[in-house]
Amino acid sequence: MQIYGPYRVSTTQPNAAAQRNQPQKPAEATPAPTKGAADQLDLSSAASGVNRMTPHSAVAGGGEIRIDRVAEIRRQIADGSYETAEKMDAALDRLLDQYA
Repeated sequence: MQIYGPYRVSTTQPNAAAQRNQPQKPAEATPAPTKGAADQLDLSSAASGVNRMTPHSAVAGGGEIRIDRVAEIRRQIADGSYETAEKMDAALDRLLDQYA
């Protein structure tokens, strides 16, 4: 092989012969995990309290979940009548007020 500068290389022979007849190494086996190791998760008392919330417990903002209202909104979403131009305008106004 001859090199004529940083961008030009010329070969007079194929260099595949140098790679021929090299024995392949067998893949090494991955080590088995130790039997005593175990994952662990520690939760704070505040995070543990989240699991005890019921549908009727207080939610953020001091309100309560109104099951009847949730059912009505789900019905409106399912039949396609929930998203109206007025609701989208109101949501956009609230978003702009928050970031402006």
